[in-house]
Amino acid sequence: MAQEKHYIEEEKISLGFLIRRLQFWIRFLLSKWLKIGIGTIVMILLLLAFNYLKPKSYEAKTTFVLDKDSGGGLGELGSLASLAGVNIGSLSESSVLFQMDNIEELYRSRRMIEKTLLTQVDIDGQEALMIDRFARSNKFESAWEKEGIQLTDFSRPRDNFSRTQDSLMKESVKLINETFLTVGKPNRRAAILEVGFTHKDEVLAKLFTDEHVKNVNSFYLETKTKKTAANLNILQTQADSVKRVLDASIFNLAQIDENIPNPNPLYKTSQVPYQKALIDVQANSVIYQEIVKQLELAKVAHRNQMPLIQIIDKPLYPLNDNRWSLFKTLVIGGFLGVLIMTFYFLLRQIYLSALKEVD
Repeated sequence: MAQEKHYIEEEKISLGFLIRRLQFWIRFLLSKWLKIGIGTIVMILLLLAFNYLKPKSYEAKTTFVLDKDSGGGLGELGSLASLAGVNIGSLSESSVLFQMDNIEELYRSRRMIEKTLLTQVDIDGQEALMIDRFARSNKFESAWEKEGIQLTDFSRPRDNFSRTQDSLMKESVKLINETFLTVGKPNRRAAILEVGFTHKDEVLAKLFTDEHVKNVNSFYLETKTKKTAANLNILQTQADSVKRVLDASIFNLAQIDENIPNPNPLYKTSQVPYQKALIDVQANSVIYQEIVKQLELAKVAHRNQMPLIQIIDKPLYPLNDNRWSLFKTLVIGGFLGVLIMTFYFLLRQIYLSALKEVD
């Protein structure tokens, strides 16, 4: 008995079938051109309304780079290690990243933000504290007056602030850190730091960024070089002191030489004051030369310890705001409108076709 062979005929999708389906969907979408166009116009209008009705805010941004050969004494260590054929480049890079992390924390610290808020700045030709502009821009004046605090009260020394003033400063620092201030590295491997301040007040955004960068960088440089600067000041004071003693001993030697122009060599005691003054001059000269040598070495060490912070970009008027240009809004709105409407009609048609097949 012959056995029947059953063959399963596989469906084959030909190129012609794909072309016909593509033509079908193109004709379908073209038949909906009016609705797609209306939907696109609606999307553009919605995006325009959102773009121009949202609160306008300005962003001031400063970027700077920290020299890899500065700070921490690795420049001197690298020079010595290179003579021995040792590469400590990775140590230098990690040190720089560590320094950048320190600077980031400084920018967010309460002390530095308070210092910037209490900085005297020129606003519209008038000298005022930064916190005055900050309070007025955020409409804090009435709320602070209810607490019994006037803006002029912040002009007193920081140590004389009241408990209420301390509380207001703390809240201001918290608000700035959470809402307005941004600090970070655009690239984790690059020694570049970006500091930004976003606010609806364009003048405040630029002033705060400029003064904050100046205050933090100055504090960081002063802190990094505090030990070497103290050593340098001590050596400079010693050098000045020994120089005065040396000058006095030279003047004393000249006076003795004038008083006894031609000493009798037979009288040894007459030569004692001159020889003693000469020894003082020689001893003070040796001491002064050694201190000057140490002073020059200390100056070199101080320069090597000082990190080089180089500003790359500073905020300039007019600042960039958060609103798109009209052309950009039209392009994005048109693209999103066409894309959304196209997907809507395609998915709707696929859904209806699937229902018909089920029926």
